[in-house]
Amino acid sequence: MTNDEEIIVKKVMCALLLLSTHCCAVSADDGQKKLPSLVPKHYEIGIASSHITTPPGPLLQSTSRWSTVARHVNLYKYYGVQLIDTKWATEMDASAFAEFGKKQNIRIGCEFGDFSPGHQGAPGLSAAAFKQLDPVFKAGGSVSSIHLDGPVRRMIKGVQKHPNAITLDQIAERMVGFWQKIHAKYPHMRIGLVTNFPNWDYTSELVGYNGHFTDQSGVTYSEALDAVHRALTKAGKKVDFIEVDCPYNYYRENRTRNKDAAVDNARKFAALQNWCKARDIRFHLVVNAEPRNQGAQGFHDLTCEYIRHLRRDGIYPDVFIIQSWYKQPDRHLPETEAFTFMNTTKDAIALIQKLYPGIE
Repeated sequence: MTNDEEIIVKKVMCALLLLSTHCCAVSADDGQKKLPSLVPKHYEIGIASSHITTPPGPLLQSTSRWSTVARHVNLYKYYGVQLIDTKWATEMDASAFAEFGKKQNIRIGCEFGDFSPGHQGAPGLSAAAFKQLDPVFKAGGSVSSIHLDGPVRRMIKGVQKHPNAITLDQIAERMVGFWQKIHAKYPHMRIGLVTNFPNWDYTSELVGYNGHFTDQSGVTYSEALDAVHRALTKAGKKVDFIEVDCPYNYYRENRTRNKDAAVDNARKFAALQNWCKARDIRFHLVVNAEPRNQGAQGFHDLTCEYIRHLRRDGIYPDVFIIQSWYKQPDRHLPETEAFTFMNTTKDAIALIQKLYPGIE
């Protein structure tokens, strides 16, 4: 071997060593520990950048600074409030978003959370949703799914003290009307529920870290799901997906906030995962973490650790959604700069591909 060849080999070995020590790379432990059997299926990736930091315009104009992420993303979810001139959220241009969706062949989803006991039934709720969907369609694009953020807890008696707060059965009836209104205008729209999982007890046994939605309403999330699913099925409709919001800071907890009960999130997630599978409902999981005092690096490192923990626990989402609603990371781009949102997303995708082989 010549001196030049030796230099090249050394450089390659150094590069490989650096890569292996990257904080989001798969650790030796991941390969050595016996993991639960992998469920063979097509895993998908979704993303949703924060709506309270940097405006999303540069993300939509070009994927040149997040090209690796863009190649692997199946779904881009936006916050509907970004289209209705909400002062506290960064504005999004519907025309740019419509063009982005067509050009990149990435499905577009809308997160909608404007549920309120004050809305007078399904017509009021659907009218609010259309304000957050219509601009994309009018611009020549399309939205494939609407992700309903916490409709039960936003309208149910006990959690809500509003005089128009309603019972679980009334909420289920209102959801049927909402589904019908959405599908009357957009018949192919997929509709699913987003749940803030730490704040619900799933059952009386599988409690949440906070669990106060159950404490206040007397309803477990399992009961809420069954009621909505039953009403929709009777009306010829269905929940297309359940989307879990449970940042890693809460997933890794072993006791409730009050230290009065054990928390077993692995069992809780598995129970919901099985509920979805039995009913042919897709299981989405938001993979993120509260940055807290660690800032953008905390978001990055804990998000990656979350993926490892999920694999060890045998949790198999149909869709992993890397999503932020935090002030950190405060920059979306570029994916090559440490701890930007797209950098975290890139590293998270690489880890998912390693631990959940079969993903594209």
